[in-house]
Amino acid sequence: MYCVHIYIINRKISVTFDLEKQYSRNPRTEKDMRKHLYYLIASMLIITISLNARTNYNYKKLQRENLGRGVVAIRKDASTVTISWRYLSSDPMDTEFNVYRNGEKITSQPVSTGTLYNDAYTSRNAATYEVRPVVKGKETNHKNGRYTLPANAPTGYIRIPMNKPANGVTPAGDTYTYSPNDASIGDIDGDGEYEIILKWDPSNSHDNA
Repeated sequence: MYCVHIYIINRKISVTFDLEKQYSRNPRTEKDMRKHLYYLIASMLIITISLNARTNYNYKKLQRENLGRGVVAIRKDASTVTISWRYLSSDPMDTEFNVYRNGEKITSQPVSTGTLYNDAYTSRNAATYEVRPVVKGKETNHKNGRYTLPANAPTGYIRIPMNKPANGVTPAGDTYTYSPNDASIGDIDGDGEYEIILKWDPSNSHDNA
């Protein structure tokens, strides 16, 4: 009889075998058991190698973006404004946040379950929101963030101004225009906030296909 014991501890597999040979009247049965045992051992080795073959990052040496708090406020509906912000890699794990509107704190308790807060704000006037980190019960000035919700802000989105290129004219005298196409983001100027890099697609462009 072949008994196999498999233990998985801390992502490591330990395999032990108890081999007790019992003579069989059918040699083929004994041969098949050995064959299956070899397959099992090979499978365990493959799994062990797969679990241990992972990248070992040195997180202390990873280059991190020097980003700001990234506060954004969007009108959710006629009576609610949703404020969101970034949790930074430099923030302690137990960081909480206070939210202010026009300099007045509007959170009765620091936000501790995420980086989002819904403010009951019905006025259509502009409002400046500020997020301040709280560590061990005390506010810090570690990358506070601000965002001003404009007056009469639209519901469900924010307006982003674009610098549309002027219309062009082909050598044949045909006029073409530009429309927004692919976009990406990145902190190009190092101010801690993302810029949008937008590709403008001319109306006379053609697919390579």
